[in-house]
Amino acid sequence: MIVTAGSLKLKKVKSIKNIILRPTSSKIRQAIFNILIHKLEFNKWKNKNYMLDAFAGTGIVSFEALSRGLFHCTLIEKNIKVYNTILDNIKSLNVYNSTHVINQNFFNLKKLSYKYKLIFLDPPYNEGLLNPAIEFICDLKLLKKNSFLVCETEKNFQL
Repeated sequence: MIVTAGSLKLKKVKSIKNIILRPTSSKIRQAIFNILIHKLEFNKWKNKNYMLDAFAGTGIVSFEALSRGLFHCTLIEKNIKVYNTILDNIKSLNVYNSTHVINQNFFNLKKLSYKYKLIFLDPPYNEGLLNPAIEFICDLKLLKKNSFLVCETEKNFQL
């Protein structure tokens, strides 16, 4: 996998082959950021805002956001092997100062240090986690005013 645009363009991001992950494809990432940039004025608010990647997996969406100038990303990943791969990627991409990684189940969090302008949710498919995740975000009051919640779901998902 590679970052598609920005300061980290064409940098490789490692993944683990023997664990079931669904990294967000480059086509989907480009579509998300095209909407954020051209419709939601990403370039006006990116430099001072935080993103939460609640089911981080490879972290590729966060790395794409950082590459495009987002100030800071919090990545949450419960699988220790995947978490360690995220840490390796942070080291190889040299984005220590703009990331915070948590090795925990998202639903076990008590609080987070920031309010987020952008939250990306891509929980495992067919486990019924997306709607509870949205409720949990509201319960913890993680969203800033006028923030954006981007969700990747299986086909025909009912929000």
